[in-house]
Amino acid sequence: DGDVAEDEMDEKVFRRRIIALLNKLTPDNIDVVSDDLIAWGDKSAQETDGRILRTLIELVVDKAVDEPKWIKAYTELCLRIISKTSDSVKDHNLRMVNGEYPSGGHLARKYLLQKCQGDFERGWKVTMPEAKQTDEFYEAVKIKRRGLGLVEFIGELYIADVLTVDIIKSCLRRLLSNIKTPEDEVLQSMMKLLATVGKKMDVPANKDEMDLYFSRIRSMTTNDLLDSRVRMLLMNSMELRQRKWQGRLG
Repeated sequence: DGDVAEDEMDEKVFRRRIIALLNKLTPDNIDVVSDDLIAWGDKSAQETDGRILRTLIELVVDKAVDEPKWIKAYTELCLRIISKTSDSVKDHNLRMVNGEYPSGGHLARKYLLQKCQGDFERGWKVTMPEAKQTDEFYEAVKIKRRGLGLVEFIGELYIADVLTVDIIKSCLRRLLSNIKTPEDEVLQSMMKLLATVGKKMDVPANKDEMDLYFSRIRSMTTNDLLDSRVRMLLMNSMELRQRKWQGRLG
């Protein structure tokens, strides 16, 4: 076996091996593959900056965002990494309120939050080129698709109790901050996130917040600056809430 002499702490090596495992992951083999991936993350016990675990989490998020049809499997994978990562994995560059270094599942969750927040804040606004069938056009389509994949994944992580409702609220507030001249991608992402989290989030404790979102959405349905197709989609979002989040968006 040519891999025997490889240095597993070398970034090129562990990135390649983690990506190879992620490429194998399906809902059917998640037990075996997740254990193998967690074993890679646990190699971070030999370092003080959680480098391998952080890389693992970042690669999982990138994969989930690229492959929305497997998003529930990647959500389950994140839950397993958080519940099974060894407490001997610590990051000495981070401190908790009690002065200790975050470790194990707490650290894995922290990395996951950092990655999702970082990608969300960078955004995915893209100008679609006029010329279709060009590399630039396909790249722009991919960026838009990744943006939708990211908000859906963030929503699934909230449903799985990995991310808190406050994180979802901050995402939705940001996506609804400009209701006069909003970007098409931003509105699509907002509707995708609401469709994903609505059923769990739309409870009495969050009623005022949800009402605020929908008053903004309602005002956009009469905004003549918006494309009629987009306004129709916004109306579909309002109907989805009226249907108690049953059925599909649109």
